[in-house]
Amino acid sequence: MEIIEAIILGIIQGFTEWLPLSSEAMTSLIMINFFGFSLKNAIYYAIWLHTGTLLSAMMYFRKDLLNILRNIPNCFGNQDESIKICRLTKFIMASTTLTALIGIPIMMLGLDKLEFSGKVATLIIGIFLIFTGLLQLIRSKGAILSKEIRLTDAAPVGFLQGFSILPGISRSGITVSSLLLMGYDAKKAIRISFLMSIPVILIAEIGITLLNKIQFDINSIIAILTSLFFGLITIRLLITTASRINFGYFCIFIGLLSSFAFFI
Repeated sequence: MEIIEAIILGIIQGFTEWLPLSSEAMTSLIMINFFGFSLKNAIYYAIWLHTGTLLSAMMYFRKDLLNILRNIPNCFGNQDESIKICRLTKFIMASTTLTALIGIPIMMLGLDKLEFSGKVATLIIGIFLIFTGLLQLIRSKGAILSKEIRLTDAAPVGFLQGFSILPGISRSGITVSSLLLMGYDAKKAIRISFLMSIPVILIAEIGITLLNKIQFDINSIIAILTSLFFGLITIRLLITTASRINFGYFCIFIGLLSSFAFFI
């Protein structure tokens, strides 16, 4: 990979990871159609690019993470005094478990078999993007009913998050949409979704490293640092503006363009 390609991919990853778009789809489309990657290699590299945005999430939510880690003994030992942080801790642990049960088999058994032509790959990604866009439009009709975290909601959200390893399924889009449909207010849904991303992305990065799917070089590091920088910028903007933005139509538009490209 050339240095300019690494920078471009890092920028795209940083800007799209926290939007209800699929950063994996966006970077995969660029790698397949412009940089000559196969679908399989593009997906693995797209997953690895999440390292930068993982670091940006850890930096932005460092206080929340420290608070969660400090309170783990209280949450599973004696009766805790900070019940809200324990609800969040148990929610993230439960959802991560469900996500791993779905996502790890897909990554271990499914992604290695994805060796299609660029056009077929683009069609598949387009279909998944349309699905994400439709979910975004549905979520806008959900009523805001609850302000408290319910542990029972962790199972469906974690289950759905597991499928976000597939290109085109937006992790943030599918989790935020699900939480909104369950009655969480927008600010809380975004915060929970972003905190949920940290353990599952970490597991995915460890997985592809152990599978030896990524070649580490200076350009790979540049891509990670670029996605870290732009990820921090995007996450700050999204926290303050996301509740007023609906990206459903944009997802569908990009998905339709990708699908039509199959017939050209």
